[in-house]
Amino acid sequence: MEASSPRRNSRQAPAEESETSLDSLPPEIHGRIVSLLPVRDAVRTSAVCRAWRRIWESAPGLAHDWGYGAGPAHADAVLARYTRPVRSFGFDLHKPSFRRADDWVPLLAGKGVQMLRLHFSYGRNIDPHYLDESIFNCRDLTRLDLIGCEIPAAPVGRLAGFPNLTELYLYHVGFLDNGVRGLEAMIAGSPLLQLLWLDKLWFPEDEDEDKDVEEGEDDHGFGRWIIRAPNLRDLSIVCDDDNGWHIEELLYIEKVEIRSDNYATDRDFLKLLTSVSRVRELCLKMPLRASSALEGLSCSFVNLKSLSLHTNFCSLPTILSTLCLLKNAPNLEELSIQILYDNLQYEEVGVDLLNAQWTDGSLAKLKNVSMHMATRESNEMHFIEFVMSKARRLEEFCIRTVEHCSKSSKELLVEIAKYGRASPQAEVVLGMEFIV
Repeated sequence: MEASSPRRNSRQAPAEESETSLDSLPPEIHGRIVSLLPVRDAVRTSAVCRAWRRIWESAPGLAHDWGYGAGPAHADAVLARYTRPVRSFGFDLHKPSFRRADDWVPLLAGKGVQMLRLHFSYGRNIDPHYLDESIFNCRDLTRLDLIGCEIPAAPVGRLAGFPNLTELYLYHVGFLDNGVRGLEAMIAGSPLLQLLWLDKLWFPEDEDEDKDVEEGEDDHGFGRWIIRAPNLRDLSIVCDDDNGWHIEELLYIEKVEIRSDNYATDRDFLKLLTSVSRVRELCLKMPLRASSALEGLSCSFVNLKSLSLHTNFCSLPTILSTLCLLKNAPNLEELSIQILYDNLQYEEVGVDLLNAQWTDGSLAKLKNVSMHMATRESNEMHFIEFVMSKARRLEEFCIRTVEHCSKSSKELLVEIAKYGRASPQAEVVLGMEFIV
């Protein structure tokens, strides 16, 4: 009989155990693992094992992005112990804690912060926070995202911009110290900017309603100022009132959104659109004027694939402006129209007039069209008929109507069925939108 083999111990030898334990991993691997975690989870790893007790304090590239509900004291404690440069920092602050940002910004500047997001709660009874001027010491910033604050003038001898900044998001932000010139200097001082979003900003001129319009100012009292950002690829400007901005030609622009509720009467839309003519995606709130704002538009939007318009079909000038854009976009594939519902049609424009504006090649590559908040008035129907009779590659025309309008859905389908279609595969999709 063969001797029985020695019994194997189910417990591994100490040497084998140590080779697979967390302690056996090189310190740089520890730090890399921790740096991939959300900041609160990274700090909690101090309880995993002895080797990880303080690893988060030197984990390279740890993102200090605090989610909703985090207390400012937690950010204070972590920043005080973190020994590496801060790659990113983000926090949503409520009114009692606004002042904490005044301590964080200079500390983050010293730690070489690259991405900074500070969102201050705002509302009718909340004064915006006046940001500490140490924001201009954050010279390593590549992304800056601010909500609900006021930006001071740059200290004397300090550039107003950020030499490494590629993305700038400003929402409900004020420049009360130096107005539009402060914003102009910030943009010009950030030559690497590729993305610029300016949404509902305010300036001291907003509060001076009785100020006389002087030479070099628009009819809102703002001085003319220029957006100089030669590397810009994505631009968004959303404002209640036109604040006098102009754009230098953008050679690399790909995406543009421009929406104002009240354009200046002297706003030159031909010059504006020419400066962004290389764009691939364009969202534009059209000016509602007594004459076509785009009459004489000569530049060709050869790169334009997607066009979104906020407009109406109440009168000939607004319709002609829309047709001007369509004629000058030979490669357009997607068209979205948001009807400005609070305007009533007071002038009928027949389909024959629309056909007279058509040129060979217009709408040649158009595939998808959507019309939102449609009222089913005659001018809108004539435009639908015009597009369907000319777009040879059209695949879908989606019409979303308001709840109360002149035609029922059945009547609308019966009428559209009579329209000639350049594209046999074109489908019409109906829906309804409710006004809140």
